[in-house]
Amino acid sequence: MMNNTYFEELERIGREWQKKHDAHKALKEQILEEHGWDSEELKTWYAEEEQMKGPFSAGTAKAFRAWKYGENDELLFEDFVWEREVADFIDTLRKAGLKTFVMTNTSTALMENIHWFVGLGCKLEGTCTVIRRRHRWGEDEEEQLMGLRFSL
Repeated sequence: MMNNTYFEELERIGREWQKKHDAHKALKEQILEEHGWDSEELKTWYAEEEQMKGPFSAGTAKAFRAWKYGENDELLFEDFVWEREVADFIDTLRKAGLKTFVMTNTSTALMENIHWFVGLGCKLEGTCTVIRRRHRWGEDEEEQLMGLRFSL
């Protein structure tokens, strides 16, 4: 994982939200014990839970996860970005100060991502091969991946 103050701040925000959400989930157990399943308190809890959305859009969350779980000097993105997520994804990478990223997704819908990225001002720099390091079953593995490098 690369050091990046923008992503580190997103992580802090996410952890704070998770603490609040965990406390809210614990409150449900207390309500059930004290008031039961048919209580107004539980109905209120469900209404609050419905309003308690995560702090990030799906595109931002995908960019964050690529940074958080990446082990390379350059952001490797293995997922697919849906059309509704792509603007937030690219905007998040730009806000984080990244200049490039490598997409290694091999889905049949990859062409859509390429066009959406280019449509948002990214430049397809070309093909590349990257090494992904993974720690599995107590052993380190290296895997070569074919990718597409984009500049932001």
